[in-house]
Amino acid sequence: MPLLELQHSLISALFQRDQLAEAAKRVKAQGSLSSEQRVGIYRNSAHGILLDCLESLYPVCFELVGTEFFGRTAHNFIDQAPPTSPFLADYGAGFVNHLAEHPALQEMLWIVEVAKLEWARHAAWHTVNQVASDFAQLEGLSEAQQAELRFQLPASAHLISSNTSIHSIWLAHQEEYPEKPQFEKIDLQEAQQVLLFREQRRLHQTTLSTDDWAFLQAIQQQLSMGELAEQFADQLPWLFSVAMQEGWIYSFTTTPPA
Repeated sequence: MPLLELQHSLISALFQRDQLAEAAKRVKAQGSLSSEQRVGIYRNSAHGILLDCLESLYPVCFELVGTEFFGRTAHNFIDQAPPTSPFLADYGAGFVNHLAEHPALQEMLWIVEVAKLEWARHAAWHTVNQVASDFAQLEGLSEAQQAELRFQLPASAHLISSNTSIHSIWLAHQEEYPEKPQFEKIDLQEAQQVLLFREQRRLHQTTLSTDDWAFLQAIQQQLSMGELAEQFADQLPWLFSVAMQEGWIYSFTTTPPA
């Protein structure tokens, strides 16, 4: 049998239990281990690595649903969506949608919302570093150039709007925060807007006011300074000042978006 065909057969067995017997036909028994047992060792090893990966990506979700439920759901997801990239950090994004489709969570979709936040934290952490703009250059721009300015959030930034209190729930499960809220006292129906981004070796995660949320959305949509002035009027200086001080705006361009 060609090597490539053998490899594909074994890979299928790793993520499709019903293919295990077929793959075992191409593997020799050894000692007390049957062919199926030998293939099963590789299957269990692959699943174990990916299960550990998912548990590390979604630790709060893991605590919320428990070891048994998370394990069954994760193993089912692994079989349905095996890795397609050699970079393990790419794996796990689809687990959020997998949770959202689970019948047992239809009345507890706030858990799915927390999982979305956890994946965004992971994605932000693995975003490639960027060079910040030199904002001192703004002083040399003409009035017309200033009107065409467009600002950018950090490349790692994620704006998340949820109809549940995802930040409070996440915070309640962080042991290192002595003043964390008690989970039992959190209003799960409280909508929260969250910004998270990475700065060097630190992840920032904060809830936003309605005004700050609208402003950062406008920045993300690449509105020009002139358009921002029209939309936010007298609020603009304050909103812009807060965003700069908090590091929410990282760069700028005078070139209109394509």
